[in-house]
Amino acid sequence: MKRLFLLILTITVMHTLTAQTGHTMTVSITGLRETTGQVMIFIYNNADDFPTKRDKAFKAKKVPVTGASMEVTFDGVPDGTYGVAVYHDENMNDKMDRSWYGMPKEGYGASNDAKGSFGPPKFDDAKFPFTAATKSIPIIIHY
Repeated sequence: MKRLFLLILTITVMHTLTAQTGHTMTVSITGLRETTGQVMIFIYNNADDFPTKRDKAFKAKKVPVTGASMEVTFDGVPDGTYGVAVYHDENMNDKMDRSWYGMPKEGYGASNDAKGSFGPPKFDDAKFPFTAATKSIPIIIHY
């Protein structure tokens, strides 16, 4: 009886720890036109912040470009609803360069291939449910 109790307790603690640490989210990026610069990836869990408030992203990474397609992983992502925004910072100045009339000069993309009209995409268009069963989030870069 004591062993059964310890077994159940151990399984419960391991399940709780796994749920708290989250899962691995893989962001699969395609369509990069140059192998120079870096890719900036932002995961948001809040519609108010998506996609322009980089400092409010749930998770973020800056990764050197290695090819026309790349995969970037994020550990510790719990189940939930997220939106991903990515841009190709070709000149590595840590910002999205824009033309004099505000159009992006560097490549960008969002989850669900969401696109904005006269502005950035909306969280409602980019959001997706994430669980341990989610294998990869595809992002197509547009220039």
